[in-house]
Amino acid sequence: MALVSADSRIAELLTELHQLIKQTQEERSRSEHNLVNIQKTHERMQTENKISPYYRTKLRGLYTTAKADAEAECNRKYIL
Repeated sequence: MALVSADSRIAELLTELHQLIKQTQEERSRSEHNLVNIQKTHERMQTENKISPYYRTKLRGLYTTAKADAEAECNRKYIL
């Protein structure tokens, strides 16, 4: 009986681990997307050789989102 219970618990833990890995990958992809957008915006600004109000606003939003993503990642607690 204890063996069935242990096998069941292992299956539950593996399912939970799989969900956490999937969630982490999704969050990483989202964060990476924001960082790529920041880099591309900086490259466009350098080719135009000016900081327009459009780029200033766009970068402010991108950096705010990236900061929020990083803070959420730091504050997230994964408990198995």
